[in-house]
Amino acid sequence: MSPVVAFYLALRYFTGKSKAGWSQRTGLLPELNHTSRGSNRIWIHAVSAGEVVAAVPIIKSLHARLPDYELVLSVTTPAGFEMATQQAAGVVSHIFYAPFDLPWMASRAVAAIRPAAYVSLESEMWPNLLHLLKRSGAITIMVNGRISERSHRRILKYAKPVFRWMLGNMDRLLVQGEADAERLRSLLPAGKSADSVCVMGNSKFDQSVTRLTSVEAAALKQSLQLPQGARIFVAGSTRSAEEEQIVLTAYQSLLSQYPDLCLIIAPRQIDRAEELSEVMIGRGLVPVRKTHLLEAKGPVRCLILDTMGELANVYAIADITFVGNSFEPVVKGGGQNLLQPLAHGKPVMYGPRIATIRSEADLAKESRVGFQAATVEELTDTAARLLADASNLQDISARALALIEANRGVSDRYASAVADLLANRTGSSM
Repeated sequence: MSPVVAFYLALRYFTGKSKAGWSQRTGLLPELNHTSRGSNRIWIHAVSAGEVVAAVPIIKSLHARLPDYELVLSVTTPAGFEMATQQAAGVVSHIFYAPFDLPWMASRAVAAIRPAAYVSLESEMWPNLLHLLKRSGAITIMVNGRISERSHRRILKYAKPVFRWMLGNMDRLLVQGEADAERLRSLLPAGKSADSVCVMGNSKFDQSVTRLTSVEAAALKQSLQLPQGARIFVAGSTRSAEEEQIVLTAYQSLLSQYPDLCLIIAPRQIDRAEELSEVMIGRGLVPVRKTHLLEAKGPVRCLILDTMGELANVYAIADITFVGNSFEPVVKGGGQNLLQPLAHGKPVMYGPRIATIRSEADLAKESRVGFQAATVEELTDTAARLLADASNLQDISARALALIEANRGVSDRYASAVADLLANRTGSSM
């Protein structure tokens, strides 16, 4: 092993970034060593929580279509692992951390799993792993694919040969939108048909979000100890202190017009909850962490949601919402979910940086249910206009629900494409 690789691995381990599931990340997967069902395995890979959310409806459709196949799911981050455990444990047989993209580690994983197909979510591609999978005879498919304009420019400038090699090891590239398709087609290696890239839509529209009844919403408000009848601003998936300062500034400005307005803020990384609490106290607010609700004295006006898996439901009690990781500095990998508030019929605001959610943001904007703000002033003004017009909020709710319904069914199309490729592979091998 070269000193550079050794240093990289040590850094990943001792900084804690890859400590969870360390042996699995090195390709050691004894629980997945080839069994009698190994040749009928489909390996799905999703990086973090956001990709897992997109993967789950596809996984469920695959499970229904291909009952003879065993589904296994790999992730990269602890947040992804936790989300996968919550949402996919009943459908997949194994959840594990994906191997580092070093030849000997990736080779161990491929030898243990021996998948008939490898299904990768969104923009996650690793050159060594894809090469080894193709050499093993597996079908390789990207689903719910996307590639931002910024990433495309960087690839063209710095990494076009490597990227072309990777794409040469992908059988099909099934993507969210036409812009994603055109960027990928421009990177295909010579001889690879443009027909290998196909637009299918965004599987996140199929995520399971249960709409709350008015009784359930009222019960949720009461359980969170929010004042009866108060209006609520929910800011979800914030990723930086700078972005949270923007949200807090907007909220405190809104209080002059709407003194009853409550704020629920959900940092994407819940281990930042204490830091956020201190910032809010420093601004004269009285925040209460969800995990400390029993200690609250009186109604809660500012709540920090420091728990996993509850944000989707909490959007249901909002009057207005904001989705984070959309103001500078954005954190690579996204993690925000624009569709969860829309699935409850809520208007959604977001900042200027939307590369990882562009397709959803474009659809939301076209339907007049999504509102982009470039500055804290624009965010404040947009929120104030929304709160001022109850009739408009009702119209937005109807349009948001119609948008979600019109785009459902994408996951079945992805699963059908995977099933067709497997059927063709089986037929050609007979």
